Amino acid sequence: MQKEKNVSTSNCFVNYFRRNLGSLIGLAALVIIIGMITPRLFSGTNLLNLLKSNSVNVIISCAMLLAILLGEIDISVGSTVGLAGVVSAALITNFEMPVGAAVIVSLLVGVAIGAINGISIAYFRVPAFIATLATQCIGRGLTQVISGGISIRVRNDGFSQIAMANLGGVSVIIIYAAAFLLITWVLLNKTKFGYYIYAIGGNRQAAQYSGINVKLFNALPYVFSGVACAFCGVLWTARLGSAAAMLGNGFELDAISAVVIGGTSMSGGVGTVGGTILGILIIGVLQNGLNLMGVNSFWQYVCKGIIILLAVIIDVIRKSKED
Repeated sequence: MQKEKNVSTSNCFVNYFRRNLGSLIGLAALVIIIGMITPRLFSGTNLLNLLKSNSVNVIISCAMLLAILLGEIDISVGSTVGLAGVVSAALITNFEMPVGAAVIVSLLVGVAIGAINGISIAYFRVPAFIATLATQCIGRGLTQVISGGISIRVRNDGFSQIAMANLGGVSVIIIYAAAFLLITWVLLNKTKFGYYIYAIGGNRQAAQYSGINVKLFNALPYVFSGVACAFCGVLWTARLGSAAAMLGNGFELDAISAVVIGGTSMSGGVGTVGGTILGILIIGVLQNGLNLMGVNSFWQYVCKGIIILLAVIIDVIRKSKED
């Protein structure tokens, strides 16, 4: 029995390396090149900062993975982060609401946005891009209205500890990210929910004929996304000690980049949490390396855009060969 278990584990690792060989080679090459240019990449302080700064992207990428597995997308993730962050800051600072209650209200904001996205897309057949573009605009508008276009400072030690605490010498924000990765992996690989997501993304009509409640399981990932992004908004605000009007701006680009680079097909039905982890590392190392080299942030957007385009082109070529 133990021998069979070891063989099974070995096969899983072999399959993982085969499936993600391109991403692994890309990550290794990126680390070597940037490490040669700026050895500070390998310093303990920088590696810890790399993990902490990418923890929020890990959580958002888990949500984005579910949407893209459906063959759809969620571009409202950044605005949801911003809105939830500003709501939590405003409730604590302006209305003196207890931290726990403020966090719950902020998460409910995420649930509401996710529900609006999910219902619009699944039940009213609004294209995912249009539905999430609309909620992105709504979220950005409400963020500006609530904040008045300025940063809201939060001076509350209890709130700060949500993101700044350490457990066993490990930053709690890294633990949150690991927990979301584990939850997403379990959902996709060990539950009917994951089976249905892959089935719907692979062939929506066949999934419906097989008895899957396509509308329900098309909507639920967006609710998950809303909660995850709202949680990120709370984390980011607690970490910075303030919520800016533009909080979360561009977060959707990092999440889409990570998921697509990690081998998830934009047409749906193909993708893994393991591949997404590699995508997150590639984006994180690239951004961290460019920062260490003093490259202008505007050029970083250019690099990310090129990477996304190349990843999608590779996916299209791969799909055409399979067909």
